[in-house]
Amino acid sequence: MKFSELLSISGVKIIHRGGSEIDPVVSDIVYDSRLVKPGSVFVAVPGLKVDGDTFIISAIRAGAVAVISQNCQKTLTEAPWAVVSDAREAAGVLGRTLWNVDISTFTSVGITGTNGKTTTAHLFKTLFDKVVGKEYSWMFGTIENSLGVNKISASHTTPESLDLFRYIDQAELNPKSLCMEVSSHSLALKRVAGMKYDLAVWSNLTQDHLDLHGSMEEYYGAKKLLFTQYLKQGGRGVINIDDSYGRRLWQELRSQISLMTYGGSEDAQVRITDYKCDWDGCRVTITFDGQELKFESALRGFFNVYNMTALISGALALGIDHNVISDAFRQVSTVSGRMDKVDIDAPFTVVVDYAHTPDALVNVLKTSRDLTQGRLICVFGCGGDRDKTKRPVMAGAVAENCDQTVITSDNPRSEKPRAIINDIVKGMPLDFPHIVIEDRREAIRCALRSARSGDCVVIAGKGHEAYQEINGVRHHFDDRETVLEIYKEMVNSNAA
Repeated sequence: MKFSELLSISGVKIIHRGGSEIDPVVSDIVYDSRLVKPGSVFVAVPGLKVDGDTFIISAIRAGAVAVISQNCQKTLTEAPWAVVSDAREAAGVLGRTLWNVDISTFTSVGITGTNGKTTTAHLFKTLFDKVVGKEYSWMFGTIENSLGVNKISASHTTPESLDLFRYIDQAELNPKSLCMEVSSHSLALKRVAGMKYDLAVWSNLTQDHLDLHGSMEEYYGAKKLLFTQYLKQGGRGVINIDDSYGRRLWQELRSQISLMTYGGSEDAQVRITDYKCDWDGCRVTITFDGQELKFESALRGFFNVYNMTALISGALALGIDHNVISDAFRQVSTVSGRMDKVDIDAPFTVVVDYAHTPDALVNVLKTSRDLTQGRLICVFGCGGDRDKTKRPVMAGAVAENCDQTVITSDNPRSEKPRAIINDIVKGMPLDFPHIVIEDRREAIRCALRSARSGDCVVIAGKGHEAYQEINGVRHHFDDRETVLEIYKEMVNSNAA
């Protein structure tokens, strides 16, 4: 497709055209200059730290035949270029146009919320595996991306829509269903531009990501965009109205779009009327349209009652029979790093969970408390270069729900681990039993050695992650693997 044709068909609003009068044939679109090949259009996306305009010259030298930017590049006369108001938004729309992706040919589900996105996405993937077949069922999320039966690593919770459309273009079998986690970052930064969803799911909204959004109001506004800008014509929203922000969203949008509500509230369309959770899983009873329906899964914890009900509500909104939903739940195993019980032959229990927000941590600890006869011990830290205000709040959540804790390092990134820990300790009551061990492996060792029969050790913050990021470098570190190694050492030591 020629550059001028691409711009015309896509409908991207061009503020200015410049450079050479040559109208090159375009074979690819990239926003990373390192991926440029002859025939590429380079989109100079403004970054949070580095501006894409910095790499325009190197992109052209690498073979880029045209440039799209938010700035007027008057000196780049050797290549045609176009100035747009939003380069990232243009990239997604142009990609969908170049690769002729018809989003009406597959059922798409976008899931947003502070907590529960990953588990809910896996539930939808399992459901769609049954409805359309595994080879046609796609999922994008925090842990991994599934392109039918092929799995690829996930670098972000939500992929750039440009990459998503490229995957579809290159696939041997196009998707018939696609579910994905849609983060507030991706919505605020327009990473999902060009994408539209049949179903938008709202799980909850609690404190997180204020380093980017600045306030809870801005955070809410970013999440709301999934429902106001990214639903297909005739698409439906599914909202947890037990969540205060979810109820607000429902009240603001119920006259504008079709919505399905869920929760324990009397006015929820899909109402949770009973549930039971233990180490074997969750059993949930809901009422919908005058019917009482029962579902069960291997997922653990009260918070998974809501994740299960989000799936039930979304599936019913899509017209899927409740028997098919029940069959899907029977196929569900625990999600990696989510209330993940480590399989060790010990008189105490060890759970690894991704909880890294105050609300998620409270949910995991309360669930573990309900299932624990002895003491509850928590190993946790906070990530660097992220919302600092939640650090003392996390400490308070642990103090209110545990018997003792080991405060340690998470992913410090560019910050000093001790500085992060000091922020955490500010929220820890002086009389609460706690110890600081910066080395995460030694912190886990300390917790396991202190555990007695009937106790539960919750290791929070990293979940499925198999690395610890320090000064821009990812070092191998897996909480589950570490528990297994340390417990084996403990057993061997006792035997000796």
